[in-house]
Amino acid sequence: MPTSPPKPATPEIVTAARDRHRQAAADTNLGPTARRYHQHAACAYDWALRALGTPIANRHLGYAYAYAEQAATHAPATSKWTLILPGPFCDWLTENGLLPDDFTGDELTDRLLLAYRAGTPHRIAPSSWSLTIPAHDPVAMHELTQLTLRFVQHCSPGSPHTPAQARAATALTERIENLADRMLHETN
Repeated sequence: MPTSPPKPATPEIVTAARDRHRQAAADTNLGPTARRYHQHAACAYDWALRALGTPIANRHLGYAYAYAEQAATHAPATSKWTLILPGPFCDWLTENGLLPDDFTGDELTDRLLLAYRAGTPHRIAPSSWSLTIPAHDPVAMHELTQLTLRFVQHCSPGSPHTPAQARAATALTERIENLADRMLHETN
C-alpha cells in the first residue's frame, strides 16, 4: 500500500520535490542506483503534479515518497568511489574465465561485470596497464574481494605466477583495504 502524504500537497511543494529529485538524478557524485531512484521519484512527482486534486494523486505521491526513501538509503553507499585494478589481475580474470564475456542472469556475476565494463583503462608503460572501475556497488565489491582472495592464493609461494602478478596481488589487497577504510569513515 503506498504511503499517504505527510502534509497536504500543493503544486509548489510537489514541483519543488520533483525538481530536487531531478537535480539529484543528475548528480554524478551519486552512484547509478541512487540516481535511478531519484529519477523514479521525480517521475512519480511529475505524475502526481498532473493528477493533483484527484484521488489518484495520492497514489503517485506514495510512489514518489517510496522512491525518495530508496534513494536516501542508497545515497551514502553509492557515493562515487573508484578502485584501480592492476592489469595482471584483469588479465588473470579473463585468462581463467572468471569474468564472463556477457551477462549471465546471475545477479552477483552480472553486477561485477557491470562495474568491470564501466571501467576506464590506463596505459602506465608500454607493457603495463590498469583499469579504474566504479566501486559504489557493495555486491560487486564483495564479489571482487572474493576473486582477489583467489588471486592472492594464486600468487602465493609455490604457485606458478609472475613477479608482476605478485606485485599486483599486493597492490590490489592494499587498495581494497584502503577503499573499505574510506567507505567506513564516510558512513560513520
